[in-house]
Amino acid sequence: MKKKYWICTTSGCKIFIHTDINNNYLSGGKNEHEHAANPELLEVHQTRQQIKRRVINELTPIGAVYDEEMSKASMSSTAIAIFPTVHEIYQGFAKTRRKAMPAPPQSCTFDIPEQYTLTIDKKRFLLFDEARVRRERLLIFSSDIQLDLLFKSSIVYMDGTY
Repeated sequence: MKKKYWICTTSGCKIFIHTDINNNYLSGGKNEHEHAANPELLEVHQTRQQIKRRVINELTPIGAVYDEEMSKASMSSTAIAIFPTVHEIYQGFAKTRRKAMPAPPQSCTFDIPEQYTLTIDKKRFLLFDEARVRRERLLIFSSDIQLDLLFKSSIVYMDGTY
């Protein structure tokens, strides 16, 4: 028989129960809970996990992900009140995103993962990649829309700071 194992998420609480896959009680710990249930914390946790998933899997700015998920979330007013602001959780999510990114290359002879050669809409973004001389490599990134804007412009400003 398949079981689900449940534990209390309150720090220091050792209560646990086992249920079947239909959530029918099978067995559990002998102690009683010494604290009240807090369903709002579960709502907050679920919304934070959804934001975290998107931060790891998308390149959308963290503030935009936060705003979108908060507008989609159907949390109670209490959960919304205890939910951290974007400023309070930004650094944690930024660190999570940095850890999910590949490490910077140590030389110019590296393969660029396909996800970085395409736009979010899966259109080409890496236009040119060539290593002409040892330890020199030329990479040109642009979307087709950006190229169209460039070719239609009568004045082009350039920056030579590298």
